[in-house]
Amino acid sequence: MKCTSKLIRKIAAVSLASAFIFTGCSQEIKQEYSLIPRAQQYGLIKEDDSKLLATDLCPFVKNSSGAEDNTTVYAAGAFNDTTGKTVYSQNLLNKVYPASTTKILTAYVALKYGDLSKKYTVSENAVDLPAGSSVANLKAGDTLTLKDLLKGMLIVSGNDAATAVAEAVSGSVSDFAALMNQEAKEMGAAHSNFVNANGLHDDNHYTCAYDMYIIFHNALKYDVFKNIIKADKMDAKVTHSDGTTETVTYESTNLYKTKQVSSPDGIRVIGGKTGTTDNAGYCLVLLSENSQGQQIITTVYKAESKWELYQMTNRLLTSFAST
Repeated sequence: MKCTSKLIRKIAAVSLASAFIFTGCSQEIKQEYSLIPRAQQYGLIKEDDSKLLATDLCPFVKNSSGAEDNTTVYAAGAFNDTTGKTVYSQNLLNKVYPASTTKILTAYVALKYGDLSKKYTVSENAVDLPAGSSVANLKAGDTLTLKDLLKGMLIVSGNDAATAVAEAVSGSVSDFAALMNQEAKEMGAAHSNFVNANGLHDDNHYTCAYDMYIIFHNALKYDVFKNIIKADKMDAKVTHSDGTTETVTYESTNLYKTKQVSSPDGIRVIGGKTGTTDNAGYCLVLLSENSQGQQIITTVYKAESKWELYQMTNRLLTSFAST
């Protein structure tokens, strides 16, 4: 729904009866911005190219009052994607590293250009990862459908699966990254640059909390994406290089899906994508639904710990519980 009105919202102080208990503070949004003029300002589109951008996005707004008092999360946003209202804004356009939330855009590009049923063979390059990297435990020579690679990438956050997806769709990570940047630009994500498909740190691989809202909003238009991120676990079929087959089960990295964290009363978490690196901190892009059936997107970046990541997300979600 197109956003046209000035937004003023209050987030009341709350106490959550969940895994995290905290007190909120009053927030106020004083100004909204149209996405299309901002895209024109940054040279992304010409005046006659505004049709390239979706008109159903929540607007960018300046920091909510009180946002500067939050010292444990660097950037965050809360968006009612049904009504088109931005309810909370904190450093939305400031540069952050996306870590594995990169895989939201990877999935979007794969779904737009790839063949879900086609089988692809995992390369040596895809499994050549730094020690401690999150993986789907793929081996060079393994063969999977693109859909099963997406499961390993989105559910268990496999960096090996993400590279395999990029190579399956574009032939190389560099060509796929160029496609990622093209798609991000066309949807209006003006403050991002991507150099890989998995989000492993690179100084030139960055985004902002608002761009990731835009990217997530667009990825949700694909039912396959939505169905994968809402699962707590999914099975995938892997054919190994020796011809044997194996069914593997991928379990979600999202603590809401594993029931280690409870959402506020009146909120149902649908799913999302986590991300963590030393440079990015703890990140979460999430889709939820309130009791009125309104779709809520929250983006939280550079939390100092998992506790603070989910605490802040719950704080944002509480403002939608009685909407």
